Amino acid sequence: MHGHRLILACACVTGLAGALVACPTPRHGDERSGATPPADAAETAPREADAAAPRAADARAPSAPDAAPPQQDPDGNDDPTEGEAAARPALPLGAGAFVPVGKPPLGWQRICDLRAFDGRLYLAHANQPLGTDGATITTYDPRDAARPFRVAFDWNRFGEPTKGGGGGQGFLRVHAIDGRLFVPDADPPYGGLGALDHGTEGYVFISDARGAFAPARGPHKALPVRPEPGPDGRAGAAVLPRAYHVLDVIKFRGRLYASTGSVPPTARAWAGPSPGALHLASPTLDRFTYALGFPSPYPGGVWRLTYLVRFRDALYAGLQDYDGKSPYDYVVLRPAPGRDVLEESDARGARITELGAAFTLRWYADGGALYWLAGTRDGDVQLRRTVDGAAWTEVQLPAELGRPTDVKRFRGHLVVLGERGLAALDPAGGSARMLARVTDKKTPFGVDDVFCAAPLGVLGDVLYAGGQRGAVLYRFEEAGADAPR
Repeated sequence: MHGHRLILACACVTGLAGALVACPTPRHGDERSGATPPADAAETAPREADAAAPRAADARAPSAPDAAPPQQDPDGNDDPTEGEAAARPALPLGAGAFVPVGKPPLGWQRICDLRAFDGRLYLAHANQPLGTDGATITTYDPRDAARPFRVAFDWNRFGEPTKGGGGGQGFLRVHAIDGRLFVPDADPPYGGLGALDHGTEGYVFISDARGAFAPARGPHKALPVRPEPGPDGRAGAAVLPRAYHVLDVIKFRGRLYASTGSVPPTARAWAGPSPGALHLASPTLDRFTYALGFPSPYPGGVWRLTYLVRFRDALYAGLQDYDGKSPYDYVVLRPAPGRDVLEESDARGARITELGAAFTLRWYADGGALYWLAGTRDGDVQLRRTVDGAAWTEVQLPAELGRPTDVKRFRGHLVVLGERGLAALDPAGGSARMLARVTDKKTPFGVDDVFCAAPLGVLGDVLYAGGQRGAVLYRFEEAGADAPR
């Protein structure tokens, strides 16, 4: 069975009502980069990467080394979560339904990510990512019957001038790393507030060990204080000079990296090269500095490295070419033996789909396998799986599930959220079975923005899903079971 349909052009999507909603004119002047896309991107892309970009006939990515050393990093992109542990014995999981829990304050329209941390569920919010203001982090605590939802961090900057974007334009990921939370600012106010760079700059907001974020400062809601390193360090905002957008954060080989669309150190913002990039965090945790760009050599156009995951000691990065001409689907970064810090020469483009230019919705590493949810240029959304980082197979999903949006381990089972419900994967590779169905005409889990797909989250022994219409949080309840407390 082929994947479910998602229209992608210039990384845009056609929503359920047919409206083009996910490709706003880049507020930070991306379209004014001055770089002209090549007539045939596949011919002008880095030659050393061509061998790592086979066509869909064999559907293979760059081959893993024949004799790999012992793995240095665990697979994934977050601290381990007990509820998602692959080694946990599978418990019975029956059919049920999604029940609305409620809408958090300042939740806007979308929940883009869910992360369990310190007994609470953290929700990353956006209105129209990279398009309109609406960057908020909220929490849900089922133990607090009187006030389960609270605002953890608000980056809307109400009252400030709105021209050019007065507040952040969406939080797309919230990650638990080394006992603290990291939230990248997908599109900062005014292209940056000039803390370190008056051309453009991005931010990563970092909590303390209790999950508390430092607030914006003063009557004009200036940038929060600088964070401090270590498990007991204070919360604050790290600055990324030269970054137009900051889309994800990950720890790899003992160092923190952020994925961006950026400006090389010697280039001019708004008028020069605009590659995708990784920025490396300083030991003091107060800034991330440009470390490498992709593609290299730069072929023109506007690029972004998007969502990140570790797998088999390599770093995988989603890739967006704003013009939709990329011959690659994602990027694999693997440092040379004996070196842990990533360099530009470590990056290889990977081609899995027939046409390239796939847009990564999510990665999920589980039980020695990597799952990749991506929308492709020919209109599909597919869930694929690999165990070696080279050969990918499509995971067969029920047609009634609709377009898939997230995959997660829950009670020992792998479950997939789709536009029209929830399905459990068969560990033996057989047909997936439907667990819940959306019966309303308009689904709360519709795929209408490639940067923000409806997420799943596990807190304790409860599965949650984030809505895309009104930012309502939902809880999965088995039929006949007592409602979780």
